[in-house]
Amino acid sequence: MKRGMFSAVFGAVVVSSFSAQACTSWVIRPEVTESGRMIVQKILDNPQSPLDADIRIAPNGWRWLRIGRHNGPSMAMNEKGVAITANCGDRNGDEPSRKGRQTFFSFELLWHVIRNCASAEAGVRELKHIGRNRLFRMPGNQPVKYGTILMVADAKRAFMVEIGDGYCEAAEITSGIDVVANAWRLPGCEAFSVFNGQDIRGNRAREVCAVKALRENQVDGKYTRRGCFDTSRRIRGPKYVDRYPFVPGKASNMSLMTGCMEIDPEFPAYLSCAYTSLGPQRHTVYLPVPMAVRQLPDKMRDGRWAQMAFTHQEAFGPEHGDLQKFTELEDKFLKEFDATRDRARQLLKAGKKDEAVKLLNDTFERQYAEADKFLTALDETARKKTAEAAKADGKEKPSNTDK
Repeated sequence: MKRGMFSAVFGAVVVSSFSAQACTSWVIRPEVTESGRMIVQKILDNPQSPLDADIRIAPNGWRWLRIGRHNGPSMAMNEKGVAITANCGDRNGDEPSRKGRQTFFSFELLWHVIRNCASAEAGVRELKHIGRNRLFRMPGNQPVKYGTILMVADAKRAFMVEIGDGYCEAAEITSGIDVVANAWRLPGCEAFSVFNGQDIRGNRAREVCAVKALRENQVDGKYTRRGCFDTSRRIRGPKYVDRYPFVPGKASNMSLMTGCMEIDPEFPAYLSCAYTSLGPQRHTVYLPVPMAVRQLPDKMRDGRWAQMAFTHQEAFGPEHGDLQKFTELEDKFLKEFDATRDRARQLLKAGKKDEAVKLLNDTFERQYAEADKFLTALDETARKKTAEAAKADGKEKPSNTDK
C-alpha cells in the first residue's frame, strides 16, 4: 500500500475530543457466534451531542457506513467487510509541540483504515505506521495527550490495536471474545503510559462486567445478537462488580449510542449488517442496516432520530416500561431481516445483484418506517410527560423541538 494515501485524510474536517471515546467495545469471533459471523460492537459514552449515520463513498469508490458523532466515525464498516471502532486509551503525559507537522486525530484513524484497507491485517499495518512514526495524537486543547484502542476486524481475523504518540502494538484475537474499555494492556505500553492504578482498576472492572453479561446471554453456548443488545443495556452501578456497559443519562457522562456490526464472509458488500442504536440504547431500537442500503433516511443523518431517544430518557429514566416493546420489535426485525438476507444470498449466488439490493433496501425502508412510527409516538408521549412535569413544578420547560 502506498504511503501517499496518508495525505488523503488531512483535508477532512473532523472534530473530536478525549471525551468522545470513553466507551466499551468488543469483538466476538465467528466460531463462538450463533450466526457464524464476526461481530464487532461499540458503545459510545459521554455528554449528549448530535449523533448521526450515513453511507459514504471513499475516493477509491468503496462504499462505507459511518456511525458516530460530530460528523466523525465512532464506528464504521466498509464494503470489503472491514469494521473498526475506537476507544480512548491510556494517558501518555504532556502534549508536545506539533508545530509544522501533520498528524492523524482519532477519528481520522478510522477514516483512513475504512477508506483504504480491504482487510483487518492491512488496517493494522497502516495503524502501526502511523503510531510508530508519531503521526497520531488525540485532538483538543488538553494539556495532556491520550492514546487510543482500536478494534479492527474482517470476516476471518480480528485485532486489538493500541496507538499513541510513538507507540503502536497489536494483538490478534484468535479465539472467543475480547472486550476493551479505556486502558491499554499490551507489552510495550509501559514505556508510554502514565495511567494510575485506580484508572486501570475501573476499566478492568468494566471489561469483566461486559464479559460476564455476554456470557450470561449465551444461547446453547453461542453468543447472539440479542445477547449483545441486552448486554449493552445492562445498567452500570457504582460498585466495581456492577460496572456494566449502559451509563444512565447525566450531565458529565452517559451512554449515547451503539452499533453491533456483523460481517458476512461471502458477500460483505451487501449482506454485512450494522444493527444501529442512534441514541441511548435503553431508549431506542436496534435497526438492521445492511451494507446494501443505498443511503440512510434524513432523520438518521441529521440527528433527529437520536434525539427521540434522549427525549425518552429525560422523561422516563433508565428503568421504564417501554424496554420490552423495544426488544419485541427488534426480535421481529431480526426474524424478518434474516429471512431477507437468506433470500438475498440466493439471488447474489445466482448473479441477480440488482434484485438482491432491491430486496435488502425494501426491507430496510419498511423496517425503518415501522421503527420511526413507533419511536415518534413514544417521543410525543415523552415530550408531553416532560412538559406536564415542568408545569407541575411551577415552571414551563421549553420543548426540545426537532431541528
